[in-house]
Amino acid sequence: MDLISFFRPSPEKQIERLRKKVKEPHGDPSTRINAAHRLLEMGTEPAIFALLDRFKISASPSRQDDEEKEEVLGWIVGLGDTAVPPIVRFLKRERQVYWPFRALQSILPTDQIAKVGEELLQYHWENPPASPDPTAQLVRLMEGLHTPSLKTTIENYLEHEDDDVRLAALDYFFKRPEDEAREPVLKCYLDSEDRPRIRAHILDRLIDLGWSVRGFRPKIEETLPEGYFLTRDGTVKAISRRP
Repeated sequence: MDLISFFRPSPEKQIERLRKKVKEPHGDPSTRINAAHRLLEMGTEPAIFALLDRFKISASPSRQDDEEKEEVLGWIVGLGDTAVPPIVRFLKRERQVYWPFRALQSILPTDQIAKVGEELLQYHWENPPASPDPTAQLVRLMEGLHTPSLKTTIENYLEHEDDDVRLAALDYFFKRPEDEAREPVLKCYLDSEDRPRIRAHILDRLIDLGWSVRGFRPKIEETLPEGYFLTRDGTVKAISRRP
């Protein structure tokens, strides 16, 4: 080992130093972007994972922040499949979901996105994060994706303790065909006796979509809040919406 190599910081120390610069929201923007580019050049999984920390901060002005994030996003997408493992690791443990998931959407085909989405949601189910916000965001990002196993995973979230997560799961099902989604939605309604926000959302969406409560009519009818009624064919109507 020569003298220069002896005093050169280890890759781990270099990455940690660059990570701190990447997520520094104040000061010269070029410091952040140069550090981000150095991590990109290193190209290892730990370096890419550190690069993703740029998405954890918001710098001022907001236009500059968005431009930097778009640039970093493009770099990460350019890495292709190499970037997928650190992105998945990041999404399992961090609250910032939007930008890393955008990278996945640009790297992977739809069927693999659904598979990764299912993996992430299953992880969140088994290892609930401190805040439900990233879970709700992830569920909403599943819009347009469908596999039987992904549907089953999202169905679990219809029982989640947080209203925003339940609402995200409900909205996923409300975008599916009625014959596929009606039963889990109505079961969620019956299981949400102490959650008026959830029940009101379900009833309003049933009205908008014209879905029937067939098979659940007696239980739904006896739990309808004031202002709602069922028609003869089993659709929900609001008294205020009568023509």
